[in-house]
Amino acid sequence: MATYQTTYTEAPPKGLHGQIANEEKSNRISRTVEDAAGIRFGQPAQRGTGDHGVVPLTTGEFIGIAILNPAVPPHPTLPDAYPHYFTGAFLTQGQMYVLAGGTVTDGGEVFYNTSTHRYVGAAGTNIVGPIPDAVFDTSGGDGDIVEISLRNRATIHPEATP
Repeated sequence: MATYQTTYTEAPPKGLHGQIANEEKSNRISRTVEDAAGIRFGQPAQRGTGDHGVVPLTTGEFIGIAILNPAVPPHPTLPDAYPHYFTGAFLTQGQMYVLAGGTVTDGGEVFYNTSTHRYVGAAGTNIVGPIPDAVFDTSGGDGDIVEISLRNRATIHPEATP
């Protein structure tokens, strides 16, 4: 017989890593995953080599962030990802919940840690970014679910002002 949930927390989580946060202005595209390891939900991606292809973001042209999709068949070694050759959905504009990898602040620049697979607020080892036109839309600490805004909020940073 199947088991079911019998306990509930007082405050359920506000979202999941890679989940669309709300339905304000957004844009989503479909692309084929070229990387043999796949692309994790919530991971930033860049253009691949083939037409409509994507790979995890390193130093290339940022194209979007992989959207959580529970209907994706499970990958044997990476269950929360789009597998190789799968057509995935990528957010190019909008609001998304992500997992913070340290203290992040509302309005701060958005970076991605490729080793912990969490979002952080500054450059460093194993960090890509800043993600173009992205800001944290909520503050939080390590392990918190926070919201990022991709191309929806002003991204004026002190170093860019005249």
